[in-house]
Amino acid sequence: MSQKQLQFPICTSCNRTIMPNDECVKFMCPRCGEVLLWRCESCREFARTYKCSKCGFEGP
Repeated sequence: MSQKQLQFPICTSCNRTIMPNDECVKFMCPRCGEVLLWRCESCREFARTYKCSKCGFEGP
């Protein structure tokens, strides 16, 4: 019997695990469009910076 592990998304800004009922957004990087970015409600509210790991784009 194999067990599957759940992997929760990580906020791109604060590296906090985003739980299923948390308010959050996900979107593709506005510059390269190749990296999926996740942002938790707290980081969005305080406009914390996020950075794309592929192209280095930074945004609020």
